[in-house]
Amino acid sequence: MPTVAFAPRRDGFAFANRFVDELLRLPSGQRVTTAGRCGGMAYLALDYFHAHRPPPRAPASFWARTRVPPDGHWLADAIRARLFDSFRVRSAQTFVTWSLLPDAPVEAFGRELRKGVRRWTAEDEVPRVVAAVDAGIPVPLGLVVARSLPDIGRNHQVVAYGYERAADGTVRLVVHDNNTPDRAVTLTPGPDGWQASNGPLWRGFFVQDYTPEPPPPLPLASAEPDRPVRLGDELVLGHVWTGRVLHASSRRTPASGQQQVDAASVLGDGARWLLTARHTGAPDVGRAVTTGDVVRLRDVAGRRNLHSHATHRSPVSGEQEVTAFGEAGVGDANDDWRVEVEGGGPWLAGSRVRLVHARTGAALRSHRGRLPGSAPEHPLGEVSADAASSPTLPRDADWWTVAAP
Repeated sequence: MPTVAFAPRRDGFAFANRFVDELLRLPSGQRVTTAGRCGGMAYLALDYFHAHRPPPRAPASFWARTRVPPDGHWLADAIRARLFDSFRVRSAQTFVTWSLLPDAPVEAFGRELRKGVRRWTAEDEVPRVVAAVDAGIPVPLGLVVARSLPDIGRNHQVVAYGYERAADGTVRLVVHDNNTPDRAVTLTPGPDGWQASNGPLWRGFFVQDYTPEPPPPLPLASAEPDRPVRLGDELVLGHVWTGRVLHASSRRTPASGQQQVDAASVLGDGARWLLTARHTGAPDVGRAVTTGDVVRLRDVAGRRNLHSHATHRSPVSGEQEVTAFGEAGVGDANDDWRVEVEGGGPWLAGSRVRLVHARTGAALRSHRGRLPGSAPEHPLGEVSADAASSPTLPRDADWWTVAAP
């Protein structure tokens, strides 16, 4: 079976497509929506493939209630942007024309005017897929099921990366379908269309225009999710709600004048933290960290500790200020943070964790939006600490994870 070096378990996203976007409203007021962000997931997976980088592989459980990255997270926004890119290419017009065409040829006065969806797929599009796979290139496919414009959102987009040719010459395609992640899906031709092994019957498909784009540079989750986190590890901590990374800035805070800590949208100096024992604790380098342990995080570049105090407020939300404090790693008890792993137990690289300030009980958190003075193209998010009883944000804002360096 000819295939290209695309594998759903490595090159696709580990969560299923559960997004919803409104494409347009008809004059009647009827909403035309997509059944998720399939085109964005297909295009972005191909972007990572062509960049020779694995995509973020956090599973649906990582995103808790939503089961997908929430809007405002860089990954959700990148998928949405690529979704609309997939509708701007010239070939996307085929979604409209095929949704309005019958399966059989269109004839008038005994002459064939158009092939119809079935023949167009078999005679034009199947050979294009076969040629691309033979050349080692995975391609995005537009799958068509709609038979009217209001139903156009029921159409779908996948990645074709293989095919099988039967003895009679018919071709069965192998695709990555982001509705059923981590497994191959086949499209088999039949009298009524193309039967997908994961359930749907499609009227036909076409190869979409696609140009690779550089994927976003931010990491999301560790490539080794089952690795225990230990004292002495250097970590990049990603904020689950926004995808930004915990970052010690070169700026000073307006309240205490200490070094600013924020959430950065690009990796750089200040995003690596050394995990050490609590302020008065024994070094215990190499000891695995578990729920309830109290630790410190030291900015590797500046050698200052992640710090908070009840006496100063953060500039945007007015919550408890978080800074980097101390010289050469020497600080005080306001540098201590208690680790709370979701579900308890050891802190693994793939776990979601809360970091709770030991003295005040306020959880480390970040926020959507942009800190004043930060560049729009590389926004910085506020990092603060707040008690669990605060109504100002959902508690989703408290979760952090170890990000791939």
